[in-house]
Amino acid sequence: MGDSHEEMLRHYEPGGLLPRIVAGLQALGKDLDSVTHEDLAPADEFHSAGRSATRALVELAKIPPGSRVLDVGSGLGGPARYLAATLGCDVTGIDLSPEFCEVANVLSRMTRLSDRTRFQAGDALELPFAASSFDVVWTIQMQMNIRDKRRLYSGIARVLRPGGLFVCQEICAGNGEPIELPVPWASRPNQSHLADAESLRGLIRGAGLLERTWRDITADIVAARKAQQAKAQASGASGSSAPPPLGMHLVLGEQAAVKTSNSGRNTDAGRTVFIQGVFDKPV
Repeated sequence: MGDSHEEMLRHYEPGGLLPRIVAGLQALGKDLDSVTHEDLAPADEFHSAGRSATRALVELAKIPPGSRVLDVGSGLGGPARYLAATLGCDVTGIDLSPEFCEVANVLSRMTRLSDRTRFQAGDALELPFAASSFDVVWTIQMQMNIRDKRRLYSGIARVLRPGGLFVCQEICAGNGEPIELPVPWASRPNQSHLADAESLRGLIRGAGLLERTWRDITADIVAARKAQQAKAQASGASGSSAPPPLGMHLVLGEQAAVKTSNSGRNTDAGRTVFIQGVFDKPV
């Protein structure tokens, strides 16, 4: 990791996350005995553009139904549950945060998807799985905290079976200017390790994976953010200025508004860009 595990956990773990999500569901009038993965999507898709980006990545990769998937940096498990619910995938998630994994497992039980999803705390640089264990390895916006990206992608290639897929959505450095902090993935400069898109692309190829698709989705991310902002402004104009019961603010903690605002400004100023990629492991 780019910084100590303990410091990164202080950044990511707000504490009391599950009760806040449950309270949000109740505020929306959801029956806790019949919660669906779609109900949770506003709060458990911890990445830019949320569920719409997850859906687009699935469509881009053409993941085979029933695949064995490893989600590296699985967060609260929203993408894993989407893969399980829509494609019947069997998904293992690994994340540095024990709280995220605990909450993810509870949410999977609530949505009756615990037979196809499971989450465990661990280090992305020390994947505790045998070689060729998975049909698909999936990451969404997780490598920004990792300095040793060569080791990260080498480990991903090791656990992927020959003929398998590596699928990713990531934030990359843009024009080289320093980013404004804090942002959702970092509170201080020593927690953020952004690579430019071409360098990241080269590191993935260097792990022995063959590029199928590599695309810049920055414009899509910006459009999704502006649509969300317009929706929030319309809600405020109608007399409600409070955040919705379920949303990323539950995960981002007290500085949620600042982190979100800085992230948007970084992208608008060209300091960050977003990519999606799909790679094959040679047979």
